[in-house]
Amino acid sequence: MNLFPFSNTWRETILLYRFLRYRKGFGVHSPFAFSFITKVIDERCGYYCYQDIELIRRQLVHKGNKLAGKDIKHTHGELLFRTVNYFKPKTLLQIGSPAGIASLYMTAYASDLKAIVLEKDASSAETTAWSLQKYHSKARLCPGDYEQTLPAALQELGQVDFVFFQAAQKKEKNRFYFEEAMKHIQPDTVFFLEGIRANQEMRVLWKEICNRKDVILTFDLYQIGIVIFQPRFYKKNYVVYF
Repeated sequence: MNLFPFSNTWRETILLYRFLRYRKGFGVHSPFAFSFITKVIDERCGYYCYQDIELIRRQLVHKGNKLAGKDIKHTHGELLFRTVNYFKPKTLLQIGSPAGIASLYMTAYASDLKAIVLEKDASSAETTAWSLQKYHSKARLCPGDYEQTLPAALQELGQVDFVFFQAAQKKEKNRFYFEEAMKHIQPDTVFFLEGIRANQEMRVLWKEICNRKDVILTFDLYQIGIVIFQPRFYKKNYVVYF
């Protein structure tokens, strides 16, 4: 008899939130992890770019563009901006861009960045191009199939400081993207993954990522996963309320 009359996803959600231990940094002994949780994840200060970026989203919605609603939601976009602003990477790569909203959050912190945005869908690439131009972003859009554009972009960037995975597809595809990006990391590289619980395949992939020996710190924010490779830290997975 099933003693838990809920779906697996709902039951997982209940258990996850029941055992959250690191909200607002409580119980965190690592100075780096405590700083990241309190100064980035839990920070709620407004930045000038938030309103400007959301204005572009509203303009797309007003024009009847449905892709804007499929892009990163504003709370996750703000976290993306704060994360990039905290680590201050110089080379950035985004895999998947429904409308360019996340691209703007990712690149708004500075103008002297080398950023490449990949998108395989023609309509999404067109909308992303419009958003980047509207915001005067220097991020470069590379449309086309990821199997071709991803290796080429990584080769151009050399070592990547920051990679944002927004392409929620089958686990095998995402594993390919992850493994390709892993060939170009350095100790301070940061991976930011959206949709780590979008489906069962993504949940399995996220668990595999957390268990990798070359992955040192992971921050599990339920739908967002942040990966740190810096070997000077002790291996740890932080489940944080967000």
